[in-house]
Amino acid sequence: MIVESLVEYARRGRVDVALKYLREEEDPIIKAELLSEMLKSVERIEDYLVVKRELIKTVDYANDRKERAILLSIIGETLISTGEETEGVKFLKEAIKTAQRVPIPLWRAEALTGVGINLAKAGFYEDAYDLFTKAFEALIIARESGTKEAIPLASRIARSIVGAVDFVDDGHWAILFFRLAAEIYDFIGLRFPATLIRAKERIIERAIDGDLVYLRRLLAEDRIDDAILLTRYLPLEYRPLGLLEVAFWLYSTDHPELAKPLFDEAYETLRRIKSEKGTINELGISSIAIDFVKLGKPELASKLAGLIDREDFLSEVLSRVAVAHYRSGDEFLARAIAHNIPDESIKRKTLQLIGGEAHVGYEQGLPVVSGGEKR
Repeated sequence: MIVESLVEYARRGRVDVALKYLREEEDPIIKAELLSEMLKSVERIEDYLVVKRELIKTVDYANDRKERAILLSIIGETLISTGEETEGVKFLKEAIKTAQRVPIPLWRAEALTGVGINLAKAGFYEDAYDLFTKAFEALIIARESGTKEAIPLASRIARSIVGAVDFVDDGHWAILFFRLAAEIYDFIGLRFPATLIRAKERIIERAIDGDLVYLRRLLAEDRIDDAILLTRYLPLEYRPLGLLEVAFWLYSTDHPELAKPLFDEAYETLRRIKSEKGTINELGISSIAIDFVKLGKPELASKLAGLIDREDFLSEVLSRVAVAHYRSGDEFLARAIAHNIPDESIKRKTLQLIGGEAHVGYEQGLPVVSGGEKR
């Protein structure tokens, strides 16, 4: 709630109010994280410069080398996300050096993990993985020296690495992150979370292979979180269809607020792929468009139809959409859509169907279009 309030003040140009509140925050890391969110939200250049100055100043309040490393990494990630990549990289490099110089193994593990998370957020997956690995090595040293805090810290670090996967859009690196977290859990004897994480590894492996059949199986088993994980790491040519499958499931289970963003993302991705490559999987799109009609969402099917060029696929979808609108009582819209069917044979049959003379046949279950299933 605090973050949202500060971001809203920043967005409205009331940076002074937000900074006044932040003066009461004594923890430099929390303060830096809040300033980071503000900096990513400000719209005026003068506000940006003020918040940036305050963010960089947080380093001066670091209590030790561990805190300094984490603060430097927060600044670096923030600057990269706001477009100042060159300066941001300098801060991240300094953060890495500082974390590696922390003398106490336990604290060094914390510093390396904190910096690693911000490297992952900035898109430097290899560097992040390297620091997470070094953090694990420091944990091993700490445990072998008899440090009692090593085990609970190892659990927190494993959770942090799992959390860092949220910022990773490359499936191969996501698998490596999960694998390392599982090794850390094994190291401290926590088999159950290690097993769960390895199951996620296998899901991402299926995703990399473009396994949409497995995605449908996950949805059939109501494993929506696993389905979304798989969809995130599908190859680009499969991802829009995966998103549409998940969106369809969410609509069918009465979660439109969750379904709509996924549908919109899939649609925009398909538009981009079509614009760049000139072709998309029109068979797959037409198939799921028809499923949306059956679900009672002809408006979504109609939107997908706008992406289809092949006349046979397009005609099939538009015919179904027209009939759906006719059945819902919107005869005018049904006729308008039917008139846009490119295949003359399907157009004629659809117009007959919604025009009245073939209404009796429709009620008796005759096909909507040639080769189509009975309604």
